[in-house]
Amino acid sequence: MLDLLNVAQDSMTILAAHIPMVDLPDSDPVAPPGLADMWNRVVGVGKWIALGIAILGLFIIGGKMAYDSRRGETTEEVGSLIKLVMAVTLISGGASLIGFIVG
Repeated sequence: MLDLLNVAQDSMTILAAHIPMVDLPDSDPVAPPGLADMWNRVVGVGKWIALGIAILGLFIIGGKMAYDSRRGETTEEVGSLIKLVMAVTLISGGASLIGFIVG
């Protein structure tokens, strides 16, 4: 079985060596007219909505921590808080990355 796979791999290597390589032109990325402004607006609005939801989540987690601290059970909220911080980092980083790519 391994011999058959080796023969197939060698055949593909020989075939790939005979395929001519073509240099593709490397052009600058240009957004279609009118689309860049709309795209930036959609990304900006989406970022603010996502960050607003994250702030609401922070208030909810804080309220749960205050409520559960009377019983001495805040370990679950710490995990939620870590997830929220990671989500805010991803939202901010993603919006910055898109802005860098588009801009």
